[in-house]
Amino acid sequence: MARKRPRVFISYSSVNRNVAQQVEAALDAAGFDPWLDRSDIRVGALLGKELQQAIKASRALVLIWSKAASVSRWVATEVLTCFHLDRFIVPCVLSGTELPQFLSRSVYFDLRKGRKDALERLGEQVMRAPRSRNEFPAIESYESEELQQKIDQLAHQQQTMLGLLESNDLSGAKKMQVKLSAEMLAAEKRWRYDPMILNLAGYHHKNSYMLKHWGEYCAGRFPKDDELQQGERRFFDTLFVNPIDCNALNGLGNLLLFQGELLAAEFFVEKAVKCAAKTGGPYTQAIHDLELIRRRSRAS
Repeated sequence: MARKRPRVFISYSSVNRNVAQQVEAALDAAGFDPWLDRSDIRVGALLGKELQQAIKASRALVLIWSKAASVSRWVATEVLTCFHLDRFIVPCVLSGTELPQFLSRSVYFDLRKGRKDALERLGEQVMRAPRSRNEFPAIESYESEELQQKIDQLAHQQQTMLGLLESNDLSGAKKMQVKLSAEMLAAEKRWRYDPMILNLAGYHHKNSYMLKHWGEYCAGRFPKDDELQQGERRFFDTLFVNPIDCNALNGLGNLLLFQGELLAAEFFVEKAVKCAAKTGGPYTQAIHDLELIRRRSRAS
């Protein structure tokens, strides 16, 4: 009886399809069963059952990293799903675009030069990859007194705005959000790489969406809006620094819910609950959000 070949998932931007096919061929020749989505344009669910099962069944994920991949919501979702399913990521770089920070200590293959040799060695590296997710560096970000004060101020203002909403003061909440928008934009320009600012910016776009579509939001209807993609990108950027940030995981899950991506929403909010439980206790809001998503999934 033939021995089953180990599955390897290939994550890539469609811009880099030719390279992905070269990686696929190299892995096949090395005795693996590579899984490659051949769609020109991604359609259907962002994290459908087939894709999630393919990652779960894989020995590792080979990430084809480029400028296009760095801004792809599909690639970001696959990479973070792989991490939270405890699978190892083997990066293959095509440009000088920096890898996600949590992968900064990972050994990578440079496909910009000597590609043939790199591809021949790739199978060996995948076979030797740990049976667990990549270790990532401890988060050691220095926050000046000015930055910490700004973070506290923005967080307090967001909570105050949400308090106005809970009090049915929609007009007051909208006025405060307009003021907060200017401050949030200035903070992003001043501290564009700080994960806490990125996280707050993600929630700011989420809140802006809720306010713009309040009536529909309360009725459980979520119209399309660019605010969703803007917030989503901020949360992905936060999680590329710290993939176990429970606030960013829950915020991302909420935005995916608004976009009808129920499987992906459930996956990330469930991980937010689990990450919070490991670091400090129950995450009440995420538990509530998870129940809401599951009810919506059963009803759909």
